Amino acid sequence: MYLYGASGHAKVIIDMLNASKIKVDALFDDDLSINELMNIPVRHDWENETPVIISIGNNFTRKQIADKLQCEYGTAIHPSSVISPFATVGEGTVIMQGTIIQSSARIGRHCIINTGASIDHECIVEDFAHVSPKATLCGNVSVGEGAWIGAAAVVVPGVKIGRWSVVGAGSVVVSDIPDGVIAYGNPCRVRCVHNVINPKRIAIYGAGGLGREVAGGIQRINRAGLGNWELVGFYDDGKPKGFKVSHLGEVLGGMEDLNAVDKPLALAIAVGTPTSRRVIHDRITNPNISFPNLISPSFRVLDPSTFKIGEGNIIQDNCSVTCDVEIGSYNVLNGSNVLGHDVIVGDFNVMMPGVRLSGEVKVGNGNLLGVDSVILQRVKVGDNVTLGAGSVLMTKPKDGFTYIGVPAKKFDYE
Repeated sequence: MYLYGASGHAKVIIDMLNASKIKVDALFDDDLSINELMNIPVRHDWENETPVIISIGNNFTRKQIADKLQCEYGTAIHPSSVISPFATVGEGTVIMQGTIIQSSARIGRHCIINTGASIDHECIVEDFAHVSPKATLCGNVSVGEGAWIGAAAVVVPGVKIGRWSVVGAGSVVVSDIPDGVIAYGNPCRVRCVHNVINPKRIAIYGAGGLGREVAGGIQRINRAGLGNWELVGFYDDGKPKGFKVSHLGEVLGGMEDLNAVDKPLALAIAVGTPTSRRVIHDRITNPNISFPNLISPSFRVLDPSTFKIGEGNIIQDNCSVTCDVEIGSYNVLNGSNVLGHDVIVGDFNVMMPGVRLSGEVKVGNGNLLGVDSVILQRVKVGDNVTLGAGSVLMTKPKDGFTYIGVPAKKFDYE
């Protein structure tokens, strides 16, 4: 057996196949930095080795790969699962430990039926769907293509879940859910549209280190099921067309090429200097370009009902905000930033890792806040201020100057 995708999901499948005395000969993955997983070699060029199981948790990605490979697929069924002889299971599907599948149930192709899930009589689970751990589908439930039923969710008898919809963990579904939405709660209600059926094209302006980080963030957003971005490449005035940006893509051109794009394209400005970010934004005149927020799945909001955010922001791993927080547009929160209550942030600011903004802090536009810097409560920062790494700002700074130290004081360059 071969696996396509060297992820945590692959580790579970390897355990399942081992329990069934099935040997995994190799895995395949596009990430050139992964060369082995659980002492099994990871290759980077698939040469039609079969049978293969697509060991990737994201439903849409699994579909994309299945459409590309068009080959013989295996299945992985753990010996501890209980499956009626009158049930059917499609190719490429994975059925994990402790699962129960009752009579006349039909499981499609490339599905994931996760640990301890219960699927009752005459249920239909269409291709590429995922039924998460401990989820329960009562009798005659229909789950559409690519849908994702969250952990410990319960779907009552006869309910239909639409294609590519997401049902949140712990939800109780008592009525039909339409296609392409996110729904959760008890009772489960539709909360928003889930734009996963048709991928959106996105590019990154800036082919440096931040650009690579943003590309990785886009992949994480897709894997978490929170977006469906197709990264088409990078733009950068300082690098030639065709320049390879690691394994992530290549440079498509500079600003002139970007302004000539003739169809809708989302763009992330991955440049770490506030002034440069504003200049790049202001040079973009193409009406086809939009600026989405790219927000890590690990971003935490204490009170979502009071949180406001503009467009074009990049929020990286482990950032958090509490209550009554407003973030403007085109900011970068580089990681592990904490924003307290009633904080207001303007536009084109860059916060390096570990920045802390205490309650009622106001930050204007174009400021650069250094690594592990702190702004104490109720301090107001205007525009174009640089706060040095590790500094603690205790009083209002003057616009356009650099402040360093504990407490932070204006630094005059000689």
